[in-house]
Amino acid sequence: MKNSLLIVCAAFALSLTSCDTESTDYTPQNSFTEVDSKASRQPATNLNGSKVYVSSNNSGQIGVYDVADGNTMPSMSTLNVPYADADGVVYDANRDALYQVNRSDSKLVAFSEISGAMDGDMISPSAMGPSTFSNGREATLYNNKVVVVDDVSPGKFSSYHVNDENISDFRSYDVDFEVWGIQVTGKDLWAIEDADNKLAYFKDFFRAKSGALASTMSVSIEGLVRTHGLNYDANSDIMVLTDIGSAGSADDGALVIITDFINTYNAAGDGGTISLDDQIRIEGASTELGNPVDVVVNAAKNAIYVAERAQNKFLIFEIPQDNCNCAPIYSTEFMGASAVTTDF
Repeated sequence: MKNSLLIVCAAFALSLTSCDTESTDYTPQNSFTEVDSKASRQPATNLNGSKVYVSSNNSGQIGVYDVADGNTMPSMSTLNVPYADADGVVYDANRDALYQVNRSDSKLVAFSEISGAMDGDMISPSAMGPSTFSNGREATLYNNKVVVVDDVSPGKFSSYHVNDENISDFRSYDVDFEVWGIQVTGKDLWAIEDADNKLAYFKDFFRAKSGALASTMSVSIEGLVRTHGLNYDANSDIMVLTDIGSAGSADDGALVIITDFINTYNAAGDGGTISLDDQIRIEGASTELGNPVDVVVNAAKNAIYVAERAQNKFLIFEIPQDNCNCAPIYSTEFMGASAVTTDF
């Protein structure tokens, strides 16, 4: 095990020397039975960032919430885009670009110099990728790669080379479960199993060949009915998962918070379960949670940012220390809220 960890660490250190190149294809050896916390790192961020971007799947708008003056009273602006239906959205701090899943045209698009966009602007894509998915959902960014979920049965991932001027097809992967939310940490990938309560982990995702891809580990979350969104804050080792409950109900949603996450996930083990004792849950009538479809957690700001689809709202919660039926510290209507990202 010690030699294996040395090899993993050496490979990770080598990857830091080149942000825009990838090693040649190889087939990952799924012999790792634990998540390597050293290989998980926080992506580049804008140190002066204060904006939260929210996608809509019916309004043709991106909501922009500036929390520079705190999470309780953010200033809001809207950006107009030339299509109605959008989902996954990610911010690229290295290029000041926003990448969004355009579901109307089944394409990944880029918006350059996004921080300079003004309230009410009609923004046009500075780049548009090929159509390689049919039911795009969440997206995640690693260096010059964006991965998009294709929510079909069984599920697929589409990976792209990206910058703010060009998006090109990179690789595609088939998995044996339906997918919704995903996140890259380092070169690894986390994915929720849609219509289930499981969280899958893919070691060395970006070194995998196109084609069928098996998860390295999969763990069930006790008490979770059906998850869509996930977000991991590597700086605090906190994972937050959304529970939409019944898709037909507008008031049975929840947020599941797991602290000391890497150790907790490893302790559960492949095929195991993270118990209710290892979770903090936000749920109940005061929360305004019905179908929370996406989430971002930032421990430095003591905040959880939520796209709440059933209620058509953008919500902000403080990170609780115990289970609570707690009201959001900020709640506002945003029609078709489908995904959320931040520039910090």
